[in-house]
Amino acid sequence: MPNSLAYHVVVNALEGKAGWTPMTRFVSAVSHAISGHLPYQRYHAAGRVRKAEGAGAGVVERMVNDFLATDINPGYLLLSSFQREADVLVAFNAYNQSAKLGVQTSLGSSGYARRLNSGSRNSSHNANGNGADGSLMAHGDDPDSCRQGTLAIVETMMATTRRNAQLPSGAERRGLSTTAKILGVEASAVGEVALVFESEGHIPIASVARKLGCHQRTLERRLRESNITAEALRQASRLVRASHRLSSLDSLTMIAFDEGFSDLAHMTRAFQTASGMPPSLIRKLMRLSQNTLPALSPSL
Repeated sequence: MPNSLAYHVVVNALEGKAGWTPMTRFVSAVSHAISGHLPYQRYHAAGRVRKAEGAGAGVVERMVNDFLATDINPGYLLLSSFQREADVLVAFNAYNQSAKLGVQTSLGSSGYARRLNSGSRNSSHNANGNGADGSLMAHGDDPDSCRQGTLAIVETMMATTRRNAQLPSGAERRGLSTTAKILGVEASAVGEVALVFESEGHIPIASVARKLGCHQRTLERRLRESNITAEALRQASRLVRASHRLSSLDSLTMIAFDEGFSDLAHMTRAFQTASGMPPSLIRKLMRLSQNTLPALSPSL
């Protein structure tokens, strides 16, 4: 599976590296808003290490939830926007079918199945009405920790959906500034630049520097000290802003133009790289969820 991928949150959780700081966490969130996947080999290798260490499902779940709390990838923003659990299943299945994942996962109201792209057989287990009960089974070389990481994302999304249903206005919108505040880096140069791009859109870095009252070279140097560039912050902000507009009546072409993409094809490629799904599919899933009663069929 030389070109297969895995979602970055599960990879980070399985690797469980020490030494993360609030700033490296924020830089990672920005990077993975732009490209939300890492090589499948890292995911598989980390899963095998975790399995050899005897790490329990609870350890993996806590790490997954920790990284999800600061995730701003367009795919996550979609999954965390629903108010019905069945809609999460539909969107999750659509993501698995669209992205180039090393393990294809199918969720339904009565089971959970995983298939390694190397050609191993499907496997499934009985599950509760939420489609997961924590006892995943699979054939082939699919370490327990890998399955636990995927299950933790599903369970977190289900819990988020239930919370959304209780909020008067539905899901809360998350952006770069939200993640910066969660991590406590909003007052840094990185956090301030992120906020400007989030509020102003795709303006030149020289304009950002003027708004912040400093020279462009000084600002760029301070960003480099945190191992990030203004362009990365602009790209991530552009994707997040466009993601939030996919539920609107604006055409995809208008959104692409307004948010600084060269054309719709450019925005489509950016979304595919970021989330494994084109913006047209994300919009379809959003609109089906908003306009369909009863809930969507997981077989979409």
